[in-house]
Amino acid sequence: MQENIYIIGMPGSGKSTWGKRLANALNYDFVDLDTLIEQQKSSTIEQIFSEKGEDFFRELERKILHQTAHFTHTIIACGGGTPCFFDNMNWINSNGKSIYFKANVSLILNRIEGSKAQRPLFLGMSRDEMKEKIEELLTIRNPFYLEANVHINLPIKSLKDIVNQIFI
Repeated sequence: MQENIYIIGMPGSGKSTWGKRLANALNYDFVDLDTLIEQQKSSTIEQIFSEKGEDFFRELERKILHQTAHFTHTIIACGGGTPCFFDNMNWINSNGKSIYFKANVSLILNRIEGSKAQRPLFLGMSRDEMKEKIEELLTIRNPFYLEANVHINLPIKSLKDIVNQIFI
C-alpha cells in the first residue's frame, strides 16, 4: 500500500492514538491535522475558534487538508468535523484510503471527560450537555463518516484488528 490513510471520526475516538500506532506498524509517517493547523498558525485550535470563528477555522482546515496531497506513506488523523465541510470527504476518498473510527455516545463521552486535551466544541459544558452535543454531532456527521472506505467499530482490541480490517 502506497497511499495516504485518512482517519476520521468523532473527537475522543482515538484517531491520533491509534493512528500513531498504525503508522509505526506500517512504517508510515503520522500527522495530526489539528497539529498542522496549530503549527502553521502558531495558535491553538481553541484560540482560532474563539478569535476567528468556526467559518475561518473550517476554511483553514480545508486548505491544510489539501496540503496533505503532497505527503506519501502518511497517516493523517483528521479533526472530527473535517469530513463534514465543503467537499472534504470526497477529497479524502480521492486522495487516499479513509478509515472511520466508529464509537458510541457513551464511549466518546467518557473519553472526552477523561482527556487532558481541550476540545473547543465541549468547553464549559456539563456532562449532560456534552452528551447532548455528542448525540447532535453524531446525527449530523455520521452520513459523512459512513462514506469512509473502512469502518472500525470501537473499542479496538488490538492493532492487528485495525490492520486486518484495512487490508481485507
